[in-house]
This record gives sequence, structure tokens and C-alpha cells, in this order.
Amino acid sequence: MQSNFLRCVFLAILLFAGTAASAAESYPDRPIRLYVGFPPGGPTDIIARIIGRGLSEKLGQSVVVENRGGAGGMIAARAVASAKPDGYTLFVSVESSQTRGAALHKSLSYDPVKDFTYIAKIAKQRNLLVVNPGFPASNVAEFLAYLKANPGKVNFGGTFGATSHIGGILFDLENKTRMSFISYQGGAQPITDLMAGVTQVGFFTEATIASAVKAGKLKPLAVCAPERSPEFPNLPTIGEAGAHSMELSPWFGLAGPAHLSPAIVSRLEHAVEQLVSDKTFNTQLQQIGAVSIVGSNAKSNQSDVVREIAYWKKFVADAKIPINP
Repeated sequence: MQSNFLRCVFLAILLFAGTAASAAESYPDRPIRLYVGFPPGGPTDIIARIIGRGLSEKLGQSVVVENRGGAGGMIAARAVASAKPDGYTLFVSVESSQTRGAALHKSLSYDPVKDFTYIAKIAKQRNLLVVNPGFPASNVAEFLAYLKANPGKVNFGGTFGATSHIGGILFDLENKTRMSFISYQGGAQPITDLMAGVTQVGFFTEATIASAVKAGKLKPLAVCAPERSPEFPNLPTIGEAGAHSMELSPWFGLAGPAHLSPAIVSRLEHAVEQLVSDKTFNTQLQQIGAVSIVGSNAKSNQSDVVREIAYWKKFVADAKIPINP
């Protein structure tokens, strides 16, 4: 009798394993939902839709972008963390919900490490250091000299927790300068006020300010990344210009709920690998001031998240940035 019971258990295990393997082999056989933690029309949404179209082509299945905006991407992250781990609910992972968010909030409604399966980083956007056209500095050396001669008297505007905020704090910390932060709820107002002279300095993504820079409404001083921008090839990086090098490049990745099967992870990794080497995809990114991230995978992405959370927590402590509840 015990022998028959054990035989039944063994057969059930084999049947389950076979069914799971079959499901993974046929993945995806229906549309995939790709959550985006920001409203339609913004930089993250634009990149997410480029990623969604590319993944749809590589996977041979529809990828439907669904906006779940709010709380710096945390609403979308929470929805994915609680989703069924079948590979049909994914999201565009970002620093504000997965790494910086963990440092800027006392607690989250999810664990950014344990509650997700990270597939890969896919792309990043460059930020530019820009000033109002009337600001008395035409390069980074002059900018640094002015800041050191006027501690606390120069202001920069942005949204708390975004790179527009973190960029100024990081610049101050690395270069031993002191600017004053003017906080905005978000949207285009920080850029509008910079052009109007209400604020003096900004650290904004290239995509959001490229047209204003080209129109002469903002004066660019440097690229906040290790590499120059093809859109502004004569604009030096901050390191080249004489300040402390900084990587202020918000990244965009692909992630799903915890416990995605290895077969599904492998399938998605392969699709991302194809995507970041695709010429059309890279051209589309370049048009919005972004660049693909080559060589990322599930293992490295997971390690990056752990490392970056530790980095941002130390940064927040060192910079004495107030932490949200």
C-alpha cells in the first residue's frame, strides 16, 4: 500500500514537471502585460513603449504597455510583486522604485530584492548639467569657481528623489560645493522655471531638455555620464570638463515577480540580448537621448540592485537627505 502511494506521488511529480517544462517551452503563447510606473507621454513611458515594441518582435507575441503611474514607479512595482510568476506580468524596472527608492523611504510595501526576478538592464538616459542662459559661467571650471565663491547662493530645481534632485546633491558632495535645492512636485515646471530664471541650475534628462538647449533657452555645461552624447558631440562629460566624474544616468530594465522559472528567465534574457544589439532599437533610443546597455543579464542585474541599494543608502546618509516615511 505504501509502495503504491509512493508510486503515485512520483508520477504526480513527473506530470507536474512535464507540464511546467511544456509551458516554459511554449512561452509566450499569449500577450504579455508590461507595467510602467509613470504616466503616458513622459520619458519612462516613451522608453517603455520602445522596449515593448522591440520585445514583441523578438518574442513573437504582443507586449501590451500598461501605465500604473504614481509614487515614483512604486505602484507598478507593487502590482508586479504580487502578480502570478508566469511571465505574463512584467514591468520596466527603474531606480526610483528598485534602488534609490529603498534608500529614500523608511519602508516599502515590497522587498526590492526578494520580491522580484530581474531579467536585465536594457537602456539608460543621460542627464545634462544646464544653467539659465544668463548664469555667469560658460563651462564647468567657471561654474565650480562661482559655486565655491558663492556657497548656498546658487539654486537648482527638481523633483525629490529624481535625478534632477539627486544630481545636484551628488555634484555638491563630490565637488565640495553647496547649492540650494528648490523642490517641485514634478512635470515640466522645474525646466520652465530654469528657463525663466526662477532657478539657476538644472540636472535634467537629455530627452526633456534637448529642444530647449538647441533653441538657446538653456545653456549646457556638461554631460553627467562617462560618455558624450551623439546629440551634443562637442559637449564634454563632467569628468572631461574638470569636475569629479559622475554617472547620473537613470536606467530602465525588465523584471517580473519573484520565482519566475529559469526557462522563462532564459527566454526573456535572450530576447533582451537580441534587442540591445538591434540597430533600429538603438536608433530609436538615440533619438530620445538614451543608449542601450549591453551585457546585462539576470544574475548581474540582481547583483546590481543589491549593490546600488547599499550605495544609495550610504549616499542618502552622507548627504543628510531627509527620508520619506
